[in-house]
Amino acid sequence: MSDLRIRSEAASERWVEAFLPPQVGATGRQGDEVEGDFGPFLTACTRALGALFGAAVEVLPARPRDPAAPRVAAELAGLLASVRMGGDATRPSLASGVAQVRYARIIADTLDACAARVWPAVSTAAGYDLDISCGALNGHAHVPAPTPLAVAPVAVAAGGPRPGDLPLRLRVELASDMVLVSSLLPLRAGCVLPISPRPEMPLIVGDHRIGRVTVVPHANGSQQASIVAIGVEHLGGRP
Repeated sequence: MSDLRIRSEAASERWVEAFLPPQVGATGRQGDEVEGDFGPFLTACTRALGALFGAAVEVLPARPRDPAAPRVAAELAGLLASVRMGGDATRPSLASGVAQVRYARIIADTLDACAARVWPAVSTAAGYDLDISCGALNGHAHVPAPTPLAVAPVAVAAGGPRPGDLPLRLRVELASDMVLVSSLLPLRAGCVLPISPRPEMPLIVGDHRIGRVTVVPHANGSQQASIVAIGVEHLGGRP
């Protein structure tokens, strides 16, 4: 008997890969990986083209087209031309010239409308290629990624508050004097302490002195402060 023993161990790396059918998966037959689930987009294209052609249509992912090829294959344009002219969808004609451009444009607009509605929001692909089949006819179509709609600026409602109308708590220091506590004794209720108002008084917001003001008394007992100088200074010596 051999003394060889085999011990199984868990793999250090995971090799499991997610699989999705081509019609729903992110890659399909596009070659390079494309982000996003294009399943709803393919379904929308199938329904829209089926209604356009008046026949059963199958739409699958396709390999990227030749850059020189048209967006919509001439066979698909000929199929739509046959249907629009009262012909049979199973016996499409080959459109050419202005007719091909016109009907290819109708198909492209239909696909673009589907892309505008259900293009995957997370996709960064510049476009998507489709393999479209209707009966025995098969053709290629390319759909560019929809352009995001520009966000219109929001108009500011007229008649809003002006900066000068906003309430702001201010403090005006009428007077200040350094005195010894012993000079105030004995301090009793009703004592009146004399103060010496200054012609210009500091205007204080929070812990900052922001300028100087003059105070004018009114007949109704209120007072009005008028700013005569601006200068921000932190109270306490440290900014």
